[in-house]
Parts: sequence; C-alpha cells; structure tokens
Amino acid sequence: MRLRVAGLWRHPRSKMFWFRMSVPERYRARVGKREWKESLGTSVEAEARALHAQKLVEVHDLIRRLDATDTVAVDDEAEKIVSAGFDALARSNVKSHEIAADYDLTRGLDHVCFTMLKMMSFRARLDWGGSYAAKAQEEALGEVDEDLWPVEQPDPVGAFPTFAHRDAVTLNIDLFESNSLFKGAAFREVARAHLLTRDWKAVEIEATIVAQAAGIVFKPRGPLFEAVAERILRRLAEHRFSHWPTGVEKVLLPMMTAMANHLPAPAIAGASAPARTLNDAFAAWQKHNGIDPELPDKTSDEWKVALDRFRELTGTDDISAISRKMVKSFLEDVAQLPSRPKKAVGELPLREQISAARAAKLPTLSPPTVGKHLAAIRSVLAVAFDKEWIAANPAAGLAVTGAKHTGTERDHFSDEDLRKIYTAPLMTNPEACSDTMFWILLLAPFHGSRPGEHCKLKPHEIVREGEEWVMRFRTDSRQRRVSDALETRPRRQKTLQSVRDVPLHWIVIEAGFLDWVALQIQRGEHWVFGDLEADKYGDRYKYLSSEINDAIRAVGIDDPDKAFYSTRHSWRREGRRRRVPEHDLDQMAGHASTNVGRKYGQGSPIDTLKESIDRFEFRSVPWDAVVACAHQRLVRLARATLPVPRDI
Repeated sequence: MRLRVAGLWRHPRSKMFWFRMSVPERYRARVGKREWKESLGTSVEAEARALHAQKLVEVHDLIRRLDATDTVAVDDEAEKIVSAGFDALARSNVKSHEIAADYDLTRGLDHVCFTMLKMMSFRARLDWGGSYAAKAQEEALGEVDEDLWPVEQPDPVGAFPTFAHRDAVTLNIDLFESNSLFKGAAFREVARAHLLTRDWKAVEIEATIVAQAAGIVFKPRGPLFEAVAERILRRLAEHRFSHWPTGVEKVLLPMMTAMANHLPAPAIAGASAPARTLNDAFAAWQKHNGIDPELPDKTSDEWKVALDRFRELTGTDDISAISRKMVKSFLEDVAQLPSRPKKAVGELPLREQISAARAAKLPTLSPPTVGKHLAAIRSVLAVAFDKEWIAANPAAGLAVTGAKHTGTERDHFSDEDLRKIYTAPLMTNPEACSDTMFWILLLAPFHGSRPGEHCKLKPHEIVREGEEWVMRFRTDSRQRRVSDALETRPRRQKTLQSVRDVPLHWIVIEAGFLDWVALQIQRGEHWVFGDLEADKYGDRYKYLSSEINDAIRAVGIDDPDKAFYSTRHSWRREGRRRRVPEHDLDQMAGHASTNVGRKYGQGSPIDTLKESIDRFEFRSVPWDAVVACAHQRLVRLARATLPVPRDI
C-alpha cells in the first residue's frame, strides 16, 4: 500500500501507527526517496495523531528549506552567468580590436557597459516617439526618419510615465554625454529607472547577449531570466568608469550590430494617420457586433478585462505597435496569473500577481480562459484590420494549447440516473420544490433544448402551429419595458440555429404544461416562469442552475462530469436509440448540420418533428407519478389565481 498524501497508517500486524507521505517529484532527487515513511511508535490513535501533526510540520519545514535553496540556486546561477558574460564580452573586445597598447580588461568592460547603456537609452527614447525619438536618432545615427513614431507615445506603466520625466532625461543626456568627464552618467539614470520599476523587458536584449557570451541560451522569461536581467541592470546602473574609453567607436559599431540582430522591426505609423488605441478598436468591435455599450453584456465585459490586461502587461495601447511576438508574450504572461485570487492578491498589479502566484504555487488561469483572452485580442484587432487601421492582424492564426472544447466536458445521464431524478420526491411530491423548478426539470429531457432557453420563454411563444403546439425560441430585437422595470438586455440565442420552433412532447402536454402557460397569462406574467431572477446579463437560469444541480447531487448523482445540462446529452442518445433522424435531432437541439444536403429546404416541417419528438420516453422512468404531481401543482396554482370575492 502506497499513500499519495500524508496520513495515519496502521500496520496490519503490529497495530502501530506510521507516518506516510509521498515525496513530491521535484524534491525526490535531493531527498533521496520517493516516500517519507516512519513509525510513530504508538498504537494509541490520539497519541499517533499528535505525533503525526508534529511530523507533518517537520516535513513542511523541509520543503520550505528546499524551496529557499532553489531560490538561492537561481541567484547563484544568475550571478555566474552575468559575471562570465561580461568578462567574455570584455575579453572579446580586447582580442578583436587593436586600439591602444594599454587597452586592458578594465577598459574593455568600460566599453561594454557604455555601449549597453547607450543602446538601452536609445531604445527607450525611440519608444517615447516624437521629438524624443528624433533626437535619439540624430545623436546615434546622424539622421532622422520623420515617418517613424511621429507623435509622443503615452507609456502609463513604463519607467518613464510622464513627459516631464522624459524631458529631464533628455536634458541630462544633452548636458552630461557631451562632456568627457561625465559620459555615461545620464545613461546610468535610465538603467536605474528600469531597475526601480523592475522592467526586465527593457533589458531583454542585453540579457540575451550576456547569456550567449557566457555560453547559455534561455528564453527571456522565468526566474532565471529575471535574476539575470536584475543583475545586468544593477551592474549598468552602478558602473564606474575607470578610464573614459578611447577608441570606443571601434567597439560601439560591432556591439550595436549584435544588438540590432535582436531588435524587432519597428512599427511604422503614417504621419497623417491618428494613433488608434485599443479602446478605439474595442468601441468599433462593439458597434460591429451590435452591442450597446450602455447595457451590461457578458462577452463585452470579458473582452474588456482581456484588453485591460493586455495593456497592462505589454505597456502598449497603440494598436499599430502590437506585434505577433507581443501577443505571444502576453499569452505566456497571462497564463501565469492566479485563478480566482483572494482580494489581497487580486488588487495587486498584474506582474506582482504573477510573482505571488509563483511564490505561493497558486492555481493559475486555465487554457480555456487564456484562449478566451486570445479570442478577445484577435476579434478586436480583426475589426481594426477591417477598418484598415492596421496592416495585419497579429493575433490571427495563434492558438492556445488545451483551450479548445473537446465535447467531453459533460457526460450523459444513464437510465439509472434518470430514474433517480424523476422518481425522487423532487418530481413526485408537489411540496418538494418550486413549480418553476419542477417544470424546467420536466421540459429538459424531452426537447433537447438548453435549460436556459426554457427559462427565457414568454407565454405568447407557446403557440399552435397547424395541429401541433410548439415552443418558439426567439431573440428580442430591441429593449422593452416590463411593468416599471427595464429588462437587463434584449434576449439573444447562442447561435443562428438556436432560433427555432420545437414541438411540445405529448407527456409534457398531458402533464398540463399548456394549462400552466394559460394560468401565467391569466396572472399577467411576462415570462412563462416569472419567479426567476435574472443576473445583470439577463441570464434567468444562472441561479436556478445551482439549485437544480444541488438537488441532483442530493439524489445520489455525484459524478463531477454530470450536471443538469447532461439531460441534453441524454436526449441525444435517446434519440439515436429511438432511431430519430439526425437532421431532426440537429434541428430540435439548435445545432448546425454538418451535412450540406440537409441545409436545403429549411429543415423538417413541424408535423415531422412532432412524430420524432414523441418517440422519446426514457424507458427507466415511470412518468405517471410525475404527471400526477404536475396536475396537483396546477390545481394549487389555479386556486391561488382565482379572484378573491368581494363582500356583499
């Protein structure tokens, strides 16, 4: 017997209690075993529990020490990489350039540091755009490309968020970098600003060059990269030049060439075109999809969260500056955010949330959630591309591994599961649950509809078409007032195929559902199920859903892959068992047919669908008791609906 978690284990022969706990895989090499196993030296359970708790504390202390050792190991490795890299770059400069007889490693290091500082400052000023970029180009290249970054760019999350800060840096560069006594001083201030804001992205190129010089290749992310980036920035910010480098131009050119190989191609903005932001693209996306920004909309809110996170993690708001590499980097970063963090963590800046999640080993966003972030960026930029605000959609063609729906997230109810639900007091005792919950439970297995669709029905949408009664699943074209309260938002259907007519099953009619609808009309109800409370997005099923699923768990169905939505899967299986044509099943369920031929003729007529739907009976359920319960509920409601006679 091998336990996966810490727990008391009693030896079957000696009756002595033991402490047993598997060693997490990442610690096994250093611990030297796969399992902690130790006798607690007692057969008395109370004593064993106390000793077990003490031993568990010892194990957790050991794990914390091992984690601390990991941190120290990363720091040590980063220190070795940075020291070896700078030394190799300095030696390379000494060997590769015939400069002066007294040229040594100290001067070589001066050359390396000055070049990195100058290039880092050059990139920062280019990112600011406008006159800052023009000045930087003129100083470094001797010419200005006026079409590049035509206006000053806002940078609310960078090291230089205000124009006053940038003006001060520019002035210091003009004052100090022209004087041989103070060269490098203003550039060091740029490095210190990046270090203060922990902007490791700003030193990504230098980190790559230093690591390669040390013989190391790593991706520019993760604890080791951050440790290397921090040490490089600290070295550059604190470097003191022993001699002002002579012949520095002979070192500067090859170093600039090496760095340029790592620079992405700059985004070119038309000088006359206004800078378009993510907010502009988001507003265009809302308009394109007919979303009123004044009304709550779930997709719109989710998209806004994704865009806000993109803006904060990338520091980019100008859509013309968004690159494919930037989108990929964002997806990698957002996947490390904690999932449903506590308030104290959730209020932190996103970078700090990522650090907190890593340190505390918190669960992070799932692939489907990250995929939804990608969908938001891609769809918003697609509208911007369609409007010709950008030359291409940098998010097009990207995918998140594991994000795609596989169709296996929900299992069907077995015959025994259905028997448990529909023979329970829930469906046979008129006092066991609300009338609304009863009817929603009864409608679901026979029609293949989404449970939430039944919750959005209105009485006038239960109509007679020819000889048959049907439910008409529709959308609302505009906002309407109900009594004195404005509906949260117009109803929508999930897909185009979801707008459809579905015949009522004969058992549901026999149970008196049409009488229920008539009573709701008599009572002046706007909805077939008027007691449901909608959330801010207009979802009338959300709160009832959890109540129904709790009731299903209470009857003994505790499989996590089964929920009330499983009735939709069960309906499909029952239809195949009853040999119902697939095109009828698609039409009634609101699914798009994959067969081109089935799309001709606008589907099956209602009388054909009625024949198909009446085949559903679910052989494990005795429906007579359910129908009898429905009649009792209708009698009770009818009595409550009768007008109260006035006293004569």
